[in-house]
Amino acid sequence: MRKHATRRWLAGLGVVGVCVVASAAPAPAAPASPGASPDVVTVAGFTTYANNITLAPGGPGKDVSLNVLGDRLPLEYTATVDFGAVEAFADVRNPSSRACTRKGTVLTCSAIDNDRSNLLLIPVLPRPGAEVGQEGRIRITVTSPQTGTSTTASTVLIGEGVDLVAGPAVTLAGGPGATVPMGLSVGNRGKETARGVVLLVSAAYGLTPSKRYQNCRYGSKGGLVHFTPNLFACTFDDEIAPGRALRVDGGFGVTVPRDVSAPNIQPGTATWFTAQDWADAQPSYTLDQQGTGGVLRLESTGTRLPGGTSRAAQTDVRPTDNETAVELTVTGNQRADLAADEVRITARVGETVPVKIGYTNRGPASSSNGGRDFYTVVTMTVPKGVTAVKAPKNCLDADIQDEEGGRPGARAYLCYQYDVIRKGGKVALPFSFRIDRAGALTGKVELSNGPVGAKDLDPSNDTAKILVNPASGGQGGDDGSLPITGSPTGLVATVGGLLLVAGVGSYLAARRRRSHFVA
Repeated sequence: MRKHATRRWLAGLGVVGVCVVASAAPAPAAPASPGASPDVVTVAGFTTYANNITLAPGGPGKDVSLNVLGDRLPLEYTATVDFGAVEAFADVRNPSSRACTRKGTVLTCSAIDNDRSNLLLIPVLPRPGAEVGQEGRIRITVTSPQTGTSTTASTVLIGEGVDLVAGPAVTLAGGPGATVPMGLSVGNRGKETARGVVLLVSAAYGLTPSKRYQNCRYGSKGGLVHFTPNLFACTFDDEIAPGRALRVDGGFGVTVPRDVSAPNIQPGTATWFTAQDWADAQPSYTLDQQGTGGVLRLESTGTRLPGGTSRAAQTDVRPTDNETAVELTVTGNQRADLAADEVRITARVGETVPVKIGYTNRGPASSSNGGRDFYTVVTMTVPKGVTAVKAPKNCLDADIQDEEGGRPGARAYLCYQYDVIRKGGKVALPFSFRIDRAGALTGKVELSNGPVGAKDLDPSNDTAKILVNPASGGQGGDDGSLPITGSPTGLVATVGGLLLVAGVGSYLAARRRRSHFVA
């Protein structure tokens, strides 16, 4: 059995903001945004990706994160890291979590039964005497007995150090349909003028931008690797002198969607990057839409912060203070009525048939839109006499929680649904059932909300039957609703607990889901 696979599945859990500070290794996402992209090479069935980093002379180190894009993580692999091209100005350290040997300027690291979302975290520090403008590439080759070989590279650049600092936390309030201004600011605590900054906003459904600006790019599919309904980045050419602060134009704000759950709390983060740090981080984000409205501008605050200019690339020497937390309190009283969909199957013994398990949102609110209504759990009990020979990746065996999603043969599944589903929308999770026994057979579909158990508007329709070859009267036979011995609430509590530890409204960078959604 592949132990700790559930830890891999839960490794996607993260607070928005932890993932976006410039010093952190970005989560693995296909480089889809315009701009500089690292090498990405696909060979023999898997793709590796390593982020670029920029270091400042005398500044902190950063990690080069080696990841596999997609779901195919090699269980066993050897990674060869050639850092000869950066040895003169960068100190490449051994990863603390992997067994590595060093020979000259080559690291060789091996792992068996990999249980991490990233393959390696390689610490890199600037060497004493490193000079602005020095640049080189760390080349990495990964070989797996199961899936072959893949190569990638990370560019290491020495840039000029600056020190941006984000403004204070922003607290907002408004009901569905309200437009609320969101005051954001950025200052310069360093000794060098910051030339150009980028603002990345990653926020819940309730924090939908009121306007789409020409100097901003927006994600049509949400955020970091997978789920943040509102994700966009705005580029500013302004120079920020040492000790000065600028604020985002007062017209910048959010419009609370009319179908958001209420009362609720919707979170977000606003993170500032230097232009170079954003170039390093940008490939980890899918920002595929250009704004078409006016230009979003920065204006002076007249503020002086406690605290030479060159034309070199710049990197932030203290990115941990670059983030502003945003919290919207949604007022009012509005919930969704999710109704489990009954399933009827007619098939012969031995036949395998496709089955859609899911629910319909009867409104008026959307579901899985953040805060108390962060995700929906579908518990599906397979009818006795039926085998689930195919299951989607976002469905876990309810009894064996040390397994990956999509495992066939379980008698019950816990399926996690994170996407916003509006009134009239359906979720249809694709299973395949093999009929092993004659007669009328019955299973069950049950719905619940997470992470804190927000109540459905009409709990009476949260349960529906799965009827296989029902009798003429429409009733199934033997009820397949056996007790789930693996205590599925344990995993629900784990997911919810991780969210609550991070604070109300923490966000998931959940793994790619295989649900089919019907408009």
